[in-house]
Amino acid sequence: MLHGFPPIESPSSTALILGTGPSVRSALKQQYYGHERNAFWPIMRDLLGGEIEHYEQKWELLLSHDIALWDVLSAFERKGSADSAYTTVIPNDFTQFFQGHPAIQRVLFNGKKAQAFYMRLVGYLPESCEFLCMPSTSPAYTLSFEEKRELWAAGLNFHTEAP
Repeated sequence: MLHGFPPIESPSSTALILGTGPSVRSALKQQYYGHERNAFWPIMRDLLGGEIEHYEQKWELLLSHDIALWDVLSAFERKGSADSAYTTVIPNDFTQFFQGHPAIQRVLFNGKKAQAFYMRLVGYLPESCEFLCMPSTSPAYTLSFEEKRELWAAGLNFHTEAP
């Protein structure tokens, strides 16, 4: 059984980004979105305007913009990193998480599989929150970086200029 990471969060978080569970590469690095070709951190850098050379800079970038990051799954079995390879899945406790983070207004799923797991396994939809499915930042999802960045900007309600 593989285990997810604790959330990156603060009591003032107003947005929550949810993935499925750590990829093989992320688990080895013990970092969210640790695969070098995953677009998550470059997109956040472009949208939030910060440094992402070190892992601590990455989570500080999110926290400084009141963005929390977690995965839907607390524990799971999966062969490889593909979303289609999950066999056993156990969700995190989102009722408790939302109770401890009453400022969260927007939940963004990093891809359709994260949304599907959340709806099937959790299904907790606080009325105070807007739930949005964003394009996966995984290199396996072939939408261009620019298209992903613009859709994430809209989801996070940011207006950006292309660099």
